[in-house]
Amino acid sequence: MKKIYLSLALVGLATTGLFAQQTASTFAELGPVTKKQRTGKPTNDATAVAKAIVWTESFDIGSTSGGTGGGTYTTSNGDWVASGNIWKHDFETTNGEWSTGTSPFASTTASDGFMLFDSDSVNLTVAQGDQSLYSPYSGDLVSPTIDLSAEGSVVLEFEQDFRYCCTGSHEINVSVSNDGGASWGTPHDVTGGVATNDDYFTTNGDSYKMVVNITAEAANQANVKLKFTWDGNLSGSSHYYWNFDDVCLYPLPDNDVQILSSWIAGENNEGVEYGRCPEDQQETNYLVGSEVYNFGALDQTAVTWGADFNSMAYVSTGVEPSLLSQDTVIIENAEAWALPVGMYNGDYGVVSSGEDATSPLFGNNVGMREFEITTSSAAATPMSSIYSIDGVGVYAANTLSSTGTNSFTGGEDGLICGNLYHIKNTTTISGIRVMLATGTVSGAELYGSIKDTATYFADDMTSMYVTGQGIVSAGDIGAGYIDLYFAAPVSVNAGGIIAAVEMYSNGNSTDVRILDDETVAQPWYASTIYIPGDVVYSNGEAFGIRLLMGSEWGAGINENTLTGISVYPNPTQGVVTISNENGTATTIAVHDLAGKLILTTEASATTTIDLSENGTGVYLVEVSNGDSKFVERVIVK
Repeated sequence: MKKIYLSLALVGLATTGLFAQQTASTFAELGPVTKKQRTGKPTNDATAVAKAIVWTESFDIGSTSGGTGGGTYTTSNGDWVASGNIWKHDFETTNGEWSTGTSPFASTTASDGFMLFDSDSVNLTVAQGDQSLYSPYSGDLVSPTIDLSAEGSVVLEFEQDFRYCCTGSHEINVSVSNDGGASWGTPHDVTGGVATNDDYFTTNGDSYKMVVNITAEAANQANVKLKFTWDGNLSGSSHYYWNFDDVCLYPLPDNDVQILSSWIAGENNEGVEYGRCPEDQQETNYLVGSEVYNFGALDQTAVTWGADFNSMAYVSTGVEPSLLSQDTVIIENAEAWALPVGMYNGDYGVVSSGEDATSPLFGNNVGMREFEITTSSAAATPMSSIYSIDGVGVYAANTLSSTGTNSFTGGEDGLICGNLYHIKNTTTISGIRVMLATGTVSGAELYGSIKDTATYFADDMTSMYVTGQGIVSAGDIGAGYIDLYFAAPVSVNAGGIIAAVEMYSNGNSTDVRILDDETVAQPWYASTIYIPGDVVYSNGEAFGIRLLMGSEWGAGINENTLTGISVYPNPTQGVVTISNENGTATTIAVHDLAGKLILTTEASATTTIDLSENGTGVYLVEVSNGDSKFVERVIVK
């Protein structure tokens, strides 16, 4: 399994303002949080209004021509000229070294072929994890000349799918020339913000469509050319692939105001939107807003926005006097809502002087946000207070993926995934719920923990609190989650914490995968990954790692936990002390992660064992008295 480098290493995060438990009880603002549409949102619904298409290209050209060093692909429009040596006119999706099994590209006219930048086809097996050995392939594909002299505005639309790797930035863009290719305008990024190793189609809500307004460069011009560019040089590598097809040009609609994105987040939650929030962990004010865009050719006045939660129970409104064509505005209010326990469904909408709810394009004037306020962590009602970033079971529809021990080279045993949580009021936490995804195997070993943000983002995996061992059972897989409990509910002060889960698969023999909710775009620091021996990387979405708030969750579940036992130091150089405060006769057994018994002994008082001769690594120390047991994972350095 190839090691995948995620979108942003969090080196130097101490300067961002995420507050640690030990150092503060309030939160610093990161500054404005840009909430963007996940990818290129379709801006003109073909089922709602007919587009006056002025030029189209389906790449119905039969076999390819050209070869190494570039090629020419002739269509009814003229010649498309390629640079680089791996452009193809194809009928099949790439099947290179790292793209085996890639889903077929199902563009509207895929049956007659499409264009493919097949970077993955020229990659060879390299040393595990050494991305520097990949060549940074790049290439352009330039269209024939297009006469747009009669068009006062021009929209470029095409269907695409891509995936790229592995670190740093990457460029997939389209440039426009209005002098027949002698010079080119500023490239338009068409990645739509898709992270490394994600594919465009899935991240874009199962849509291939990308829309770019090229009016400024192409309108009223007779010698227009388009240049599609894949540039792997920025990242130092360039696999996997880029498919595109069904290119068309059409004029802007006169009136088309859109909501690009919407949000509701506590004002000091640093942009994190929680799928579930306990009643006593709410912020004083909620920031409720949308990013509104005038895609139409005409300027708009009286741009009126509103967000309605639970049928007028909680309403936020705003008016923008004017919004010029192609301009964007943020409309946002701070609402002092103290929300009671319950589910909240928010409908967002915007109208203007030129567009109301009767417009055939009104479908992109609306948005939605859903969340739940759960019982206070101090409430007497047991097992009802949950804090989660993910909205699985809350959102009407989810976009889900998963991450686990078979996702990364080096992550087989010891992979850590974590979510950021903002604790507003001192609280107790009983445990951590881990949402299991398809691919999880019975026998996987998990540990939950609470970590301080300052140490965690400095790549120090020291824990404030650690749960007991969790071994995934068939029942857990069927239920879709496993609960990991602390020996007793722990008290956590106000501040930022990381709820983390550490996973062991015994060399991928018992893999575990965690749900990753991609429905709502989250700040990059909300959800993160640590590969043993590496650094913390951004996941950018919402892992299914939930806090079980309050002191009631473990009632009746931890009865089989042996009390009065502690194991220290941890980590250790080899010598481990096992404290027995109760004087109970116990059996002590030590296993390695493969299950091999290292040693066993009996003791009814505090004793020591020496693991140094067994070498460095992770060992499980189990202390039992026949009726109950205590298990702790010990690291020998």
